[in-house]
Amino acid sequence: MSQANVELVRGGYEMYERGQLEEVAALFSFDAHLADAGGLGIAGTAAGRRVGPAGFLQATADAREAFDDYTVEAEDFIDAGDSVVVIARISGRGRESGLEMEMRVAHLWTVRDGKVVSGDVYRTADEALEAARRQE
Repeated sequence: MSQANVELVRGGYEMYERGQLEEVAALFSFDAHLADAGGLGIAGTAAGRRVGPAGFLQATADAREAFDDYTVEAEDFIDAGDSVVVIARISGRGRESGLEMEMRVAHLWTVRDGKVVSGDVYRTADEALEAARRQE
């Protein structure tokens, strides 16, 4: 099942890049818990949690409102059993500050029954993989 999880998540990033946000939102379970975009959602800095497809859409809208030229580019997908770790490059220009931002983060997506049930953001792949191990 883990390869299917990787392909589900990979497809989500591909849809996101094409701007198909409603289709990406459909990948989330109704009660999925997702890191809020505050602090880019990094564990320990997130402003809170978002819930379900609507939470994903709101977090995405918040990020796009805060940054011009906001992009999320998946660079690698790591099979972690029920979870998938994605090394992603996030970039944009602060709408208010005008400052350029680029960083790499590790997204941790947990999938059950073909739906994403949780999403968290870590600074490194090692941190995300350790969190995935703790979920098992």
